[in-house]
Amino acid sequence: EWAAAADVGEEDAITVRYGAGTLHQTALPSAGWMMTHQAALLDGQLTGREVLDGESLGMFARAARLAFDHRYATCGSDTDAWRECFEPGRLDRDRALVRDGGGVVGALPGVRVDGDTTSSVCVDGEGRAVSFIHSLAFTFGARTTIPGTGVVLNNRLGRGAYLVPGHPNEVRPGRKPLHTLNAWVHDEPGSGLRHVGNCPGGDGQVQWNMQVLSHLTDHGLDPQLAVSLPRLTVFPGSDADVVGERQEVRLEEGMPERAVGLLRRAGAPVVVTPPQRGGPGGSALVVSRDPTTAVLAAAADPRMEGVALTR
Repeated sequence: EWAAAADVGEEDAITVRYGAGTLHQTALPSAGWMMTHQAALLDGQLTGREVLDGESLGMFARAARLAFDHRYATCGSDTDAWRECFEPGRLDRDRALVRDGGGVVGALPGVRVDGDTTSSVCVDGEGRAVSFIHSLAFTFGARTTIPGTGVVLNNRLGRGAYLVPGHPNEVRPGRKPLHTLNAWVHDEPGSGLRHVGNCPGGDGQVQWNMQVLSHLTDHGLDPQLAVSLPRLTVFPGSDADVVGERQEVRLEEGMPERAVGLLRRAGAPVVVTPPQRGGPGGSALVVSRDPTTAVLAAAADPRMEGVALTR
């Protein structure tokens, strides 16, 4: 009976302009709109800057914090509240906050519930692309399999929904909880596919995907460098398993010292971390397509196991 009650509909992608092209992201209950929100806030603001300069890191952090705060305050899988962040007046206000400064971190309330993600990206010789990501949530998921199949059910309800009465993302029967998984594609008019990618890593996903897209689009970096550069992570995000923990702006080792110093002088709670190899740091994958030659270039993140293959 529970299987018959399941409803998996086909949803249109969420799109926003970024650079000379269009960014396509997965719809609710995916967190895809959070990357497009950041892209809308950052479009045109990073071009011409040095990669990973202090101003850019500050803008990445502020855009991510605004996206997480908006998710926590208003969003659920069965509401249209996510669209509010794309209203022109709000975008203008938030773009000014991202550009000119303001709070880097928010103050999400201390509510909690008491790696396991696999992704792949494929592109064929004609430029058709698939970005796929799946997760059990917490190693063993729901610890329940579908009889006769061996398929383990995920635990996204336990990880992604809130124990907050009346919240749009509250735990309740039949809930499709918001989750962190998202997959993206970037194309340009007349050129078709330019870049496609994804990255496991909980609340880091929408942040790291945005940074990789910026490296590729704003700075023209090759895919391997784009996925390998040190990353910034605003922590916590808004996933239920981390909400309420101490606020930090985590910078992987290797960031320019001048940029780190600028963030600290601005009052950001900076924590420098080792590269997150083998841990929760995600494993970004990207395939880029040259619009002139149609040559494909693929890259796998050095932080975790992953490989780029051609045939």
